[in-house]
Amino acid sequence: MEFTKIIIKPYNTEKSYKMQSLLTPKYAFVVDPKANKYDINIAFQSIYGYKPVSITTQLKKPASIRTGTAKPGVSKLTKIAYVTLAKGVKLAPNEEEQGKGQEVIAESITSSAKIGSAEPAVIKKEKQVKSKKTSTK
Repeated sequence: MEFTKIIIKPYNTEKSYKMQSLLTPKYAFVVDPKANKYDINIAFQSIYGYKPVSITTQLKKPASIRTGTAKPGVSKLTKIAYVTLAKGVKLAPNEEEQGKGQEVIAESITSSAKIGSAEPAVIKKEKQVKSKKTSTK
């Protein structure tokens, strides 16, 4: 099994956000149902660079879903891994999402600045606000 495909995405719920603020933070991830704790440990170390203190897993079994038709649907089997880190070690928000969104935003700002000779609208607005603040003083 490839270690890059073991951790699928962060599992963001009210419970998982509360666990992140503890003294020994715990982070929840949706993982491949076939992965064991050893595989999750190695995948977490390779992606985030921290060694977890402990890992607990939970299986969410398929449940019937109301579809409004004669045939009820069924949800998918999911496995959630709760990763406990050492005291004082916390993941940055962009590390948790693996930084994909931040890179896209940075590229779009730089590409818009390169395409036109004018500055992006966001930078123009910031300069206008700064100039208004300095002129009123």
